[in-house]
Amino acid sequence: MKICAYDDEKGSPTTGDLVEIIASEDKLQLVRVPGHYWHGTKTLGVKSSVALYFVTQLYDPRDPDEERRAWNDLGILDPKTSKSFDWNRPPHT
Repeated sequence: MKICAYDDEKGSPTTGDLVEIIASEDKLQLVRVPGHYWHGTKTLGVKSSVALYFVTQLYDPRDPDEERRAWNDLGILDPKTSKSFDWNRPPHT
């Protein structure tokens, strides 16, 4: 599973940071994602993957605190390449 988090908050000391973590059955990962980061996961192999997701507040559908962003948003830059982030790029490149 590929786990990614991206900070685009203006004025944040980590603005522009993109973190990419690879997890597997042999390499389990615990990841804390700050609340203002965009984040997502992608299964890389042919086996199913599972993400256990903990939150600090219950979701309130009358006052949603969640935003969505397209998985292929061209505005998210990969710091390794300075190009738009490619979810399909193999993890070893």
